[in-house]
Amino acid sequence: MSKAPRNSGQPRHTRVAWAGFAAGLMIVTLIGLRPLGWISTGTDCHGGKDGKDQELVVATGAEVGAGGIRRRLIKEWNNDPKKNIKARLVEISESTDEQRAEMVAAAQSGRCVYDVLLLDVAWTEEFARNGYIVPIPAETLAGREFLPNSLETGKFENEQYAVPFAADAPLLYVRNDGKNPPPPPRTVPDLLSSARNRGYAAQFSDYEGGTINLMEAILSGESTGTGGAEWIMDALKDSGKVLGTLEKWHDVATASNGDLREESSLQAFRSGYVGYMRNWPFAYRRLVMDPSMRNDQGGLKFDLQAFPGVGILGGVNLAITRNSPHKKAAAELIGALTSPDAQRLLFACGGYAPVLESVYRDYAQVTGGAKTCGELLDGETGEGDRSAEPESEITTGQLRDFAEAVHQAVDRAVVRPKSAYYSTFSEVFRSCLLPVVLGSAVPPDFAEFADALRDAMDGKRHSGDHCPAPPET
Repeated sequence: MSKAPRNSGQPRHTRVAWAGFAAGLMIVTLIGLRPLGWISTGTDCHGGKDGKDQELVVATGAEVGAGGIRRRLIKEWNNDPKKNIKARLVEISESTDEQRAEMVAAAQSGRCVYDVLLLDVAWTEEFARNGYIVPIPAETLAGREFLPNSLETGKFENEQYAVPFAADAPLLYVRNDGKNPPPPPRTVPDLLSSARNRGYAAQFSDYEGGTINLMEAILSGESTGTGGAEWIMDALKDSGKVLGTLEKWHDVATASNGDLREESSLQAFRSGYVGYMRNWPFAYRRLVMDPSMRNDQGGLKFDLQAFPGVGILGGVNLAITRNSPHKKAAAELIGALTSPDAQRLLFACGGYAPVLESVYRDYAQVTGGAKTCGELLDGETGEGDRSAEPESEITTGQLRDFAEAVHQAVDRAVVRPKSAYYSTFSEVFRSCLLPVVLGSAVPPDFAEFADALRDAMDGKRHSGDHCPAPPET
């Protein structure tokens, strides 16, 4: 998840007309009341003059779904004659770490490179606290029944700074190409027992995915309670239990090359190298559309269920940048991208997990609202336009099973610790524990490790040697 991040914005040209000291004092006073916020700077950042030929620039990571459905939604916005400003999607990188670095750099530069950001849900606190994004107007959320877990990830100090665009929670993919497939694992001990023989692919590499998989492993080992900012500190008080849990995952992860990411996990599962895979919802469409994942009768060679342990809530949120001169239009675009129609297309045609309860209700019904990608596109255009549809169709029944597994996974998932310095915390957290799972280091000094994590939550790097090197052999 890696191309180097690229700044695709244009230089900022400022035009400010001063009408004497009194006017200047008024501007300063307004800005002091609420830093930038919804006050337009009058800056022409993306071309054009007097509102003509300007554009909304939407920054995002690389498309993980199929069919280019995000670009289709942007195209629909641009084709609407009622919209007087066009939108442009800029894909920064496949790597979430690189996406964040580019977005932070753009915000700190003071230039309005981007108007709308697709943020990993873990970044809301950082971007809101540092003033990189502004609160969302209430009318953008009106009439939408968002998933409570996902909506909460966009809040900072009880104010909504970001709107859910796509949910994410871990799913378990199980190969069933044998005549007598094992029963689906209902508990983590069941999974670990079967995975020792059949192989298991997860994401224990040194990136944010590794942090998430570690958190899930510890939570699923019943080392602590319900998640949130304090669960890690609580877990580390029982270091023996944490180590026991990580050792169990070590046995499974190292047997199947645990140093994997999302794509490499998908390849291991697709090839039959492993019988189980923990991955995000995006993998479902990729597997369903792969002819090698179907048997001679056309049935799927795998089953799907919510991860049997405690999952970590993922996903991406839409936010408006502080430096955007088009905040009203940006809010309208966010509303369009989170409408029920847009969310149905994202789900059925792109494999994105919906953020609206109504979409899940549609696909829980035997008849009625559940429609395939092709049916949605036909209804949208009236002309059978399948330009955003893959080569073949995912059936209504498959979409129903997919929606049920995703909804259950999202409902059960817990959030990562909220901190303006989450990225620092994440790096420190996995710096000691990933090597333990992969068998390349001895366990940390848990007292020092806990101190290092507390410092990281405040953005400070701990100077102590809390991650000892493995003994020489």
